[in-house]
Amino acid sequence: MKKIFALLMALTLIFVLAACGQNETSEESTSETTQPAELETQEEPEAIGDEQETGTNTGNETEDTEVSTEIRIKITVGDTELYATFEDNATTRELIEQMPMTLPMMDLYGREMCYRYGAYALTTDDLQSDGYEVGDIAYWPPGGSLVILYAQNGEHFERQHLGHIDSGVEVFETTGDVDVTFEVADN
Repeated sequence: MKKIFALLMALTLIFVLAACGQNETSEESTSETTQPAELETQEEPEAIGDEQETGTNTGNETEDTEVSTEIRIKITVGDTELYATFEDNATTRELIEQMPMTLPMMDLYGREMCYRYGAYALTTDDLQSDGYEVGDIAYWPPGGSLVILYAQNGEHFERQHLGHIDSGVEVFETTGDVDVTFEVADN
């Protein structure tokens, strides 16, 4: 159960980070205020259901380890609970290992909630570069940004797709910067 939650959290983090790094050249680290900061020092995260690990965070891994498993994640914002379906990939597995976790997320560009782990902090295995859907959760490796995309602006960017929030993502339109909790959902 913790592994599933960690996977879902990883996907959420990736999505937010992917969008957060866009259009910014410098930033202050927020990892000092969060529990998951220790991820930055991990050299070989434990893989869940995958015997092959890249051990690198270059974002250029080409090994395709498709797994049909999807993981349900509960995302809590204040009194609001959202549910997301995360894909099983290297990034989500790293995030799920950290769940439950609460991240101080920044509201950026009027379209995304963002938490920055640091450039290339998480392993990626299936980067894509195309448009996103409202509700997508992704990781943007260059900024190490986990992003929740809550509004559309038509932008395309390279990211590791983590998952998608089923409904209610519009809650972020009025929250501003806010603490967001990620945990594996009890099914």
